[in-house]
Amino acid sequence: MDTLHELTELFRAFPGVGPRQAKRFVHHLLLRGEDAENLSSLALKLRKNVTRCELCRRFFAKDLPLARAGGAQAGGAFKKCRICRDEKRDKSALLVVARDIDLEAVEKSGSFRGYYFVLGGTIPILDTQPEKRVALKELLARVEKSAAEGLKEIVLALSANPEGEHTAEIVAYALETLSKKYNIKLSVLGRGLSTGTELEYCDAETLKSALKNRQ
Repeated sequence: MDTLHELTELFRAFPGVGPRQAKRFVHHLLLRGEDAENLSSLALKLRKNVTRCELCRRFFAKDLPLARAGGAQAGGAFKKCRICRDEKRDKSALLVVARDIDLEAVEKSGSFRGYYFVLGGTIPILDTQPEKRVALKELLARVEKSAAEGLKEIVLALSANPEGEHTAEIVAYALETLSKKYNIKLSVLGRGLSTGTELEYCDAETLKSALKNRQ
């Protein structure tokens, strides 16, 4: 396979990118050499300067100006993102989302002041190994730790589509033992989120309504 086809196939692997769009991306890079160089440089920086939060598992930039408070590592980098370092947030609530972009949508809406956990995706309905699809083991460890710090409720904020609902069922089942052990309430988003809706596309008012009416 030549370079053109390799790059086209790479773009096709991106979410929501079809074969025609992938070819247009490659053609654009051929016409705009400076864009190709910038893309290559930024892709390398992405691996170097972005890390995953040890608590919520969201990605964050290590090279952004950071607050002085909270778990610094050697070299000035942090193991925790800005949200997880904020001790003023509500320790009694943990909101579980599928992806970083869902967390960003909820945070932007201003409707939740607790902490988050990012599963890293959803579980296909016919999948037989959910623990390989999402971070179930890490979620259980996070809940165990947070229970000692006053966790009272876990909100499963997953998209209102078959795969999102299936994932919520599996996560709820995995959390059942810890929920009973520590008397932690498990809830899901309520009225306001239409069937088939992806969380990342919801407006602020819809998210506020869904969180307010969680059950």
